[in-house]
Amino acid sequence: MSYSNVIHEAQYIVNYSFFVLNIFIYVFTFGKRDTDKLKKSVLIALGIYIISIYLSIITGTSSPTYIEGMGYKGWFESGNSLSSIFTLGLFIILPRVSKKKKYIILILLGAIGIFLCTLIGTRVGLFGFVLALGVYATAEIITAVINKRKLNKFLLAGIIIGIAIVIATVAIIGSTTLARRKHLKDIEGDIVDKGAEAHISGSLLKIKDRIDNNDIKENELSKPAQQSILDLYNYANEHNVINNDMRRQQTLYNIFLVKNQANPILLLFGNGYMANYRELVLEVEMLSLITNFGLIGFILYVGPLLVIFAYAVIFGIKNWKNIDVEYLMLLGGIFLSFALSTLSGYTFFNSSSMMFVVVLATLIINKINETRGHTS
Repeated sequence: MSYSNVIHEAQYIVNYSFFVLNIFIYVFTFGKRDTDKLKKSVLIALGIYIISIYLSIITGTSSPTYIEGMGYKGWFESGNSLSSIFTLGLFIILPRVSKKKKYIILILLGAIGIFLCTLIGTRVGLFGFVLALGVYATAEIITAVINKRKLNKFLLAGIIIGIAIVIATVAIIGSTTLARRKHLKDIEGDIVDKGAEAHISGSLLKIKDRIDNNDIKENELSKPAQQSILDLYNYANEHNVINNDMRRQQTLYNIFLVKNQANPILLLFGNGYMANYRELVLEVEMLSLITNFGLIGFILYVGPLLVIFAYAVIFGIKNWKNIDVEYLMLLGGIFLSFALSTLSGYTFFNSSSMMFVVVLATLIINKINETRGHTS
């Protein structure tokens, strides 16, 4: 029942290696020089993204975010990836609101906000936009207190008004995100197990029944995998897991699988990224990098970014009097990339969203060098 083969596994190894390679290339290329052009390129990229999306909506050529036909994601493949791109991009461009040409940035922010909060339909988009504005407001307050400078009340008021407008717009006009959540709630009762609402998906329920009837051979589904599905079924029933909450089911199954395999080699090197039934391929990326690539794979692929983030946090604490809004926003953006990778998935894998993480890592290194130069 594998959803993969050797070619697919190699593709994932190459993609994550590409992510790490780009971190090193960008840091060593831009880490010790002016990165203003790099920031402008992010601004231009976000502009191209949002213009193309609205163009696709106007022309009626946008693909839906979800298979049910809900949401708009333009001509792009993944709604979650698109939401991650915009959300991470906001952490880069928001500090530029107080710079020159701020009206261009404000217009771009407005266009992105409308799309993320009302049209795309993902939770990452809706909550990510509000979160970015909230973190920016907090960063402005913190740096104003640290530097004992007068708080830009107009900027702060604008952010608060922006958040209020988002809430009012969602409440009055509605949001595809909320409509999507309601739809999922409505269809929970469609899957029935022994006369009651099931707590795993319909296709997994069929596999579980086949296991109970000894209708699955080990060469089709290994014994540890079979036992893990049974463990998932029992746990889901005991804890009333929602049958269309696939991320939770994937997470539980993969944890049970590692436990049932009980193989130290697989703990070190992983059990394959797409080597499971399609619904059980783990989308929770940070956890999947441990279970599917092992502890060694996790260190190789996430280690460089973790080191940069930890170093930036320590440097920021030691030099707290010299950090600015941009520093805090970049730090928040990297932290958010870990959160998105865990909650949404495929943040470091998708080439488009991965590049925004790479830029965040590069810019924070540049800010560290810049701050060190000012304090030396």
